Order: sequence, then structure tokens, then C-alpha cells
Amino acid sequence: MKRLPIFLFSVLFFSVISCGENEIETPDETIFGYEYFPLALGYEWIYSVDSVLIIQGGDNNIISSSFIKEELIEVIEDSEFKKEYKLQRSYRKDSLSQWQIKNIWITQRDDGRAIRSEGNISFVKLVFPAVDGTKWDGHIFFDDEKEFPVAAENLTVYRGWEYKINNIGAKTIGGTLYPEVLDVSHIDEVTFISKRFSTESYAKGIGLVERKMEIFDTQDGNESLPWIERAEKGFQLTQTLVSFKKK
Repeated sequence: MKRLPIFLFSVLFFSVISCGENEIETPDETIFGYEYFPLALGYEWIYSVDSVLIIQGGDNNIISSSFIKEELIEVIEDSEFKKEYKLQRSYRKDSLSQWQIKNIWITQRDDGRAIRSEGNISFVKLVFPAVDGTKWDGHIFFDDEKEFPVAAENLTVYRGWEYKINNIGAKTIGGTLYPEVLDVSHIDEVTFISKRFSTESYAKGIGLVERKMEIFDTQDGNESLPWIERAEKGFQLTQTLVSFKKK
């Protein structure tokens, strides 16, 4: 029998007994929120990406804008319990440039969770049922105390993250009104010497529509300055959906 989360078993059980002795009713899978992380061959997402990379203690920061295209190009595993896809990611500097393949990631979704492997790091991006207030450990596949190189500096980017669905409803992102959006917060913490902020938004039937991160460290005690000016290492990132299509 196909493995299902406890909540799904409960729904199945009560659906069956409520139908009568000789009737079996198939539960409505839309209640679990799978449409917030849709996967199928040929799906394509294009994002605008704006970033600030802190260089040389904040003296030579790099500000950039570009585009990222993500395409599901191949099914690499198709079993009873999961289906894995190759996610091809291409980059271009502006709308007039040619796309250049940057890397291949892996993504999958089963009855209980959606996983995305970005390089050698796998994240549990969503869990199902996707219910407001649900919390989970998105870093079960790696040590979130690990330091990562960012512009010749090492940062503990993922320490202290706790994934939580904190809003489901209509939302305008990048000038587009999406009728059903699920927000996932990862962290929002500020101390005297650091700032950690990360959140993602998923639209029903589309997937990721926005991603925001601010990861900063500093020894500058002037709290009247904005973090982008105080930071001595780290980065700021905003990724916004430009287009989505099914082939």
C-alpha cells in the first residue's frame, strides 16, 4: 500500500466510513496543497534575480540583476512512492542575452514533503498537508551549523532556521496578483552583529513565485545605518517570478 502521512490516513478512514458499507470515496487531493509545488515534464519558470554581495568588508560591494530559467527536463526515477526530476537552470544577464546552462539540480515530491537538492544540499521545501502554522525541519539532510563560502568569507547561513507556513491567501508579487499563495518563513532574527532573514512564497498551480534572503554579519556598531551599509560580509537576494509555462 502506498505510504501516506497520518493526516491522510485519517481523511481516508473517515471518508470511507461516511460513505456507507458498500461505497468508497476517493479523497480530494487538493486539500493537501500539492499544487503549491507542481512538478511535470516541460514546466518552465523564469525569475528576475536582484542581489547585493558584500565584498572586502563592505568597501567594494557587487550589485547585480539577472535572470534565471528553471526547466524540468527529465524524469530520473518514477516509483510508487516518488518521482524525481532533473531541474535544468540557465542564466542570462539581461533579456537580450542568450541563455547559458548553469547547473542541474534535482527536485521531487511525495505524499508528505517536497524536496529540492541545490547542488550537494537538499532542502525540505514544503510538507503536506500544507496547513497554516505547520512547522518542520527543512535541513534534516545536512548540518545547518556548517559554514558556506560567500565571496571569500565563511558564513553560517542556515543556523537557527525553522520552516513555518505563516500565511495562505491572495498576494501581489512582482505586480501580479496571485489568488492563492502560501508563505513559508525560515528565519527573521536580528542581533547587534548579524541579520538573518529568509522567506519563500508559493502560488497554487505555479510553485515558487518569490524568494527573499538577507544574510549579514558585521562588527560595525552604528545601528542607525541600514544593514546593507553596515554589513562586512554576506548578501541580499530577491528572486521574483517573471513567467511560468507548461509545455
